Amino acid sequence: MYVPPRFAQADRDECIALIEREPFGLLVTAGADGMPFATHIPLHVERRGEEVVLVGHVARANPHWQAFDGAREALAVFQGPHGYISPAWYSTAGRVPTWNYIAVHAYGVPRIVDDAGAAKAMIAALTDRFERARPAPWSVDVLPNRDVGKLLTALVVFEMPVARFEGKWKLGQHMAEADRMGAVAGLEREGGDAALAEAMRMEREAV
Repeated sequence: MYVPPRFAQADRDECIALIEREPFGLLVTAGADGMPFATHIPLHVERRGEEVVLVGHVARANPHWQAFDGAREALAVFQGPHGYISPAWYSTAGRVPTWNYIAVHAYGVPRIVDDAGAAKAMIAALTDRFERARPAPWSVDVLPNRDVGKLLTALVVFEMPVARFEGKWKLGQHMAEADRMGAVAGLEREGGDAALAEAMRMEREAV
């Protein structure tokens, strides 16, 4: 990813926090023929000491899992708030339109989880991630063992230790304060992404 220094997010915890807020990612690998293959899936972040691991699963019918051989690198892409920025919102004349956004790329080598107990625990953790805020959370534990077995047969669970993160916070840091705040006001006034407006308000040019 092209990341000019002023837009680079070097804080690993900020990158992880973005993934936790926006877990629906795009996982991309290169096939044996060199062609890219991508799957849109939610990914769960696990901290294991200093290691950060992305955990997910794909349908066994999806051939993508055949690339999870523990050798080939993959890229997981996560998108934060984003939106169109009109030059009409700036104080300075002569500006042009742009698109502000937050994005995180995570690189690593995915590997299949063959252990049935570990695979079930990982599926349960991902499910709990989205169920916990519900008034009556559903749990994998309510399924009979027979159904859990069928589920594990239909899915391929994998984990991807993250070797490195790339974070890009393109939030108008290169603009004059009046222009950036004008863009924030424009987003809020015209119904733009509120999370993007807040991120732009909080961002400051790195010294």
